[in-house]
Amino acid sequence: MIQQVLRSAPKFFWKYGIVLALTGFIAYQLAFTWVPLWINASRLTGTDVSDFTVENEQGQRISLREFRGAPLILNFWATWCTPCRFEIPELIKAYPTLQEQGKQLLGINLREPWSAIRPYREEMEIPYPVFKDNGTLSDALGIGVIPALVIVDADGKLQRIVFGFRPWVRWYLKWWL
Repeated sequence: MIQQVLRSAPKFFWKYGIVLALTGFIAYQLAFTWVPLWINASRLTGTDVSDFTVENEQGQRISLREFRGAPLILNFWATWCTPCRFEIPELIKAYPTLQEQGKQLLGINLREPWSAIRPYREEMEIPYPVFKDNGTLSDALGIGVIPALVIVDADGKLQRIVFGFRPWVRWYLKWWL
């Protein structure tokens, strides 16, 4: 009887252990990553982000104040980020509609050199403006997971931060923003 139980243990592990391990990993991520990020992001609602700067392709610092007057969507991403590779095509599809609605979309690369950003932008055919953050803006906003969308109102006040890839991001930006 005991030998039979021991022989069936590997089958049990492969059948249920992997599911249990994945469930545990997801629960851990929710409890110790997503929930704290969401709590910190919600505390920042109403913060004026106008005085922060990002870098353009020529290496010039551009103030977010220059984008006041219309809702602003900042998409934080990196070239090594697999979920970003799924989200960027959805943002590209949403971009014309956002422009028609008077909303601004900026891609904000997280701490990578322009020598990595430029070829990636060309490969993905990103039509919206792309800037680089050296960490000042992302650290102030608590961007610890990418992709991340930062929604800023026309007055430069932070409205919300959405972490992670969502396949419905195009519709979210079109109808709920």
